[in-house]
Amino acid sequence: MKILQVIDTLKIGGAERISVMLSNLLFKNNIEVAILILVEDGDLVGELNPKIPIFRLNRKRRFDIQKMKEFAKIINDFDIIHTHLKHNFRYTRIVSNRFGKNKSKIIFHDHSHTFLANKLTVKYYKDLLLKNIIRPHYYIGVSEENCDWGNQYLGVKKEHCYLLENTIEEVQIENKEVFRSGIVMVSNISPIKNIEFALNLLEEVEESLTIYGRVIYVDYFEQLKEIINEKGLQDRVVFIHNCTNIQQELPAYKFALHTSLKETGPLVLIEYLAQKVPFLSYQTGQVYQMIGKELPMFFIDTFNQLDWISKIKDLSLVKASKMEEVYTENFNSETYLKKCLNIYQKIENS
Repeated sequence: MKILQVIDTLKIGGAERISVMLSNLLFKNNIEVAILILVEDGDLVGELNPKIPIFRLNRKRRFDIQKMKEFAKIINDFDIIHTHLKHNFRYTRIVSNRFGKNKSKIIFHDHSHTFLANKLTVKYYKDLLLKNIIRPHYYIGVSEENCDWGNQYLGVKKEHCYLLENTIEEVQIENKEVFRSGIVMVSNISPIKNIEFALNLLEEVEESLTIYGRVIYVDYFEQLKEIINEKGLQDRVVFIHNCTNIQQELPAYKFALHTSLKETGPLVLIEYLAQKVPFLSYQTGQVYQMIGKELPMFFIDTFNQLDWISKIKDLSLVKASKMEEVYTENFNSETYLKKCLNIYQKIENS
């Protein structure tokens, strides 16, 4: 079985981290795997095992016919094309339909956290294209909500919709027993992440806040900087935009916040668990579905500021041993690999 992972870039992000981790796991277990980058490398390329073949399409225009033919020639040599994110799947299917030999099994691995776009928007028509013209035959969702959408909206057969919850590999860190101080928040700079709520909390909590994340929306970043200035938080808030190994940084912090309005995973909560950093997160995503009952003190179902502050005070009572137990039981990379290989086998035999 020859596997090709397809992604547009390996800039820092959840889907990008999963594609790198999965490629490394497959290679480590003697599965023939390669990765194809459609547009540009990004910082996470350095985390790939250097022995994994990388195809770089270096596409400048989406409908460059020569690049499409080059892409088709590559994918024709693989049994399974594991495509991450909607826009990459659409491109892969269009290329395959037009130039491919249609022998490869193409998987759409959906990492999105938004469904059913408003009518008359570009996203709405793109989803219609996905539903009616290039409907996936095989769908992997990172949450049950994803899989329901794949089956009920896109019309993918239920037996071809597979749940593969996100996971991460724990980074072993020396000298973990450092003095912990301040709050950490790992979040790309985007309105859906609701970072302004964390800034409001900071007025009532005597801690500094370090935010790790890439700027996705410049206007929103400027808005956050205005809020920081208005509240006089300039000396207590730090943004770091270029960190690739976040687990290495986490043991320095007392606790973490996750204020996102909508998520599928998210990966960062698993990273907090792996490094024994207590966190408080809004109840959204598959991680909450998996561990919310075991660690109820880590989740909250409201954005009432007083309720958040009350729960933050209890985070210091959480034992690291309990976090380690929950991480080991729920987010084991070996289990993740077995699930993925089982999906590949079913698809190859279908």
